[in-house]
Amino acid sequence: MKHLLPMAGLLAATVLLPGLADAALPDTIAARQKIFGVEHVDPKTGALPKNKVLFSWLSNSTFAASIEGRVVYLDTYITRLEVEPGRTPIVIKDMVDLDPESILLGHGHGDHADNAAYIAAKTGARIVATTETCGVMAKDLERMLADPAIMNDPVAKLDPAAKIDCMSVTSAGSTPGTEILQLDVLEPNACTIAFRHLHSVAVPPDASFPPTPVKIIVDPRDADLFPKGVALTPDEKATSPVTGQMNLETIGKPGGSESLFFSFILRNGSHFSFVWHNSAGALKEGKGQGWDGTPEDGKRIVAILKALPPTDVHMGTASSGNFNNNGLRDLIQYQAALKPKIYIPNHLTTGSATREASSMSVYAGYLKQLDLMNMPKDQRPAIRWLIDPTDYLKPMVFDTTDPIWEDARKEGLINQLCKQPGGEVHIH
Repeated sequence: MKHLLPMAGLLAATVLLPGLADAALPDTIAARQKIFGVEHVDPKTGALPKNKVLFSWLSNSTFAASIEGRVVYLDTYITRLEVEPGRTPIVIKDMVDLDPESILLGHGHGDHADNAAYIAAKTGARIVATTETCGVMAKDLERMLADPAIMNDPVAKLDPAAKIDCMSVTSAGSTPGTEILQLDVLEPNACTIAFRHLHSVAVPPDASFPPTPVKIIVDPRDADLFPKGVALTPDEKATSPVTGQMNLETIGKPGGSESLFFSFILRNGSHFSFVWHNSAGALKEGKGQGWDGTPEDGKRIVAILKALPPTDVHMGTASSGNFNNNGLRDLIQYQAALKPKIYIPNHLTTGSATREASSMSVYAGYLKQLDLMNMPKDQRPAIRWLIDPTDYLKPMVFDTTDPIWEDARKEGLINQLCKQPGGEVHIH
């Protein structure tokens, strides 16, 4: 398999752990207790457990994660982000106050990358994204620095000298699955591997795997139970924003559909591992949005998925642009290659078919699709499904020393794949 050399920009400085002086700020402590649970946050320092991995779902594909105490975001878009807490129980200040050290973006569309440039500028967090999306983040910040609604707000305003620190993962326009890179983003705690894969796209119906017959249904009670508040983003037709409103959206292009797949394995304890991706392309055909590939492209990505360290937790999209033609076939083909112990879905509150209050029907459709694709019962992951909004801010906790995560293959694969943070990974 051919791999191109990594970009020089990946040889970034080692990420420093947040200082206790910063973590001790009352607003940071309050935000971490709100998002990760009061029982997991030191009330004096804001520190999180060193022997646990925590995921807190914030909506759609966005999670706050604490990895042995290292706080990062996986995406930053929030469905129904409003000026005051409502159906979505957090506001933009909570996301800033959490004080993340890094923001990982699966791709650059707005329903994943909104708010990223702002949070990074406010906190100094490093963004990890494709080369294309890194360029967009800089443009987003430039616009925000010229926005009076942001810069005249005493709390929301940005430092006029703020810059975006963005690690470019894979070179612009590169072929999916040909640049596989080890990132330094969580070193020395975890080895992080990233590569470009495929964004979801509609392809012709696959006669081998009929799509789930389950229809995506939005709970008709939701609008009455959770009336809309004042959106954070001003209405484009409004002459002036309401107090507290500001536009933190990304322009999302060029390259918004260029997608990254992330794999993480801890270096200590039982080598707990997880993967996260917010889109799933048509592996069988080798096609994705913006990539009119061939089956060879899909086979190359499947080979990478199979060569990664054994996956304990799979955090993968349950939404697909291919849903109407092929249901959740593409997600399940990713799972067939990964063979995870546990599946946690994402992309549940926006998407081609998914919406707020539709998660139960997506769950039913996923179960039916597993049956239609004849996935053996003993090869299916344990499912930790998420229902909005009741599963927002409900931390999922994994003890990294638990023997359940032990696998004799992991140590050897760490030695093979995780030798050079900031360098290229060779998979044979």
